[in-house]
Amino acid sequence: MRRRIHIDLRAIRENSTRLLGSETASYADLRADAYGHGAVRVAEALDAEGYEGFIVSPEMDRASLLHLSTPLLHADAVNSDRITGGSLFGLTDRAYRPAMRVSAEILAVKDVEAGEGVSYGYSYVTPQRTQLALVGIGYAHGVVRRASNTAPVLIGEATRTIVGAISMDQFSVDLLGAPAQPGDLTILFGDPAAGEPSILDWQHATGIRAAAIASRMSPRFERSYT
Repeated sequence: MRRRIHIDLRAIRENSTRLLGSETASYADLRADAYGHGAVRVAEALDAEGYEGFIVSPEMDRASLLHLSTPLLHADAVNSDRITGGSLFGLTDRAYRPAMRVSAEILAVKDVEAGEGVSYGYSYVTPQRTQLALVGIGYAHGVVRRASNTAPVLIGEATRTIVGAISMDQFSVDLLGAPAQPGDLTILFGDPAAGEPSILDWQHATGIRAAAIASRMSPRFERSYT
C-alpha cells in the first residue's frame, strides 16, 4: 500500500528567500515538526540561509538539530512579527509555493448504480450510474474528516471530490467517467502549478487552516524529499 508525502525543499528555500528579502522575517518557524514537513530536514535545508534562529516546539528533542549552526529558540524569546510562520511552507496564500504533496493508492474501482449510498451515514448518494474509487487513506493517517463531500483530489488528469464520510483508513471518490484502476495514485493536494489541488483548496473546502491540515499528517506515510 502506497501512502506518500513528498516535501519540496526547493519550494521552501524559494519561499525563504522571498521572506528574508522582505526584511520582515528573521526567524524560521519549525514548530509542530515544521508544520508536518519534518523539522530536521527543513532545518538542514535552511541552515545556510542566514536566519537568526529556528523556532522549535518546547517538547522537541533538540539533540537532532545540534549539528546546525543556526540557534534553536522558543517563540516567546523573539518578536512574533519576525517569525516566518506558515508562509515558509506555502500555507498562507497563493503567493508562496506549497511544499507538501500527499498521495495514496487506489485500492479498488467498482461499478455502482444510481441511488446508492456511499460510506457510513450515506451522506452522499450516487446521482447516476457511475464508478467509485476506494482510496487507501483516512482519518487515522491525518486526513481531516471535514474533507468528506467537500475536498478535491486529482486522479489522473481529472479533479474530483471526496464523497461520503471519510473512514479510518479509506475514502471514496465518484469518478464521474474519469479513468482509474487499482494501483493508481490519488493526489490529495500538492502543487497547483502542476494542475494538482492545493492545500489552500482544502482549507477553503473544509474551513480548517492549511497549517493545521499539514501538521496532522501521520508519520505512517512514506516520505521523500528533493
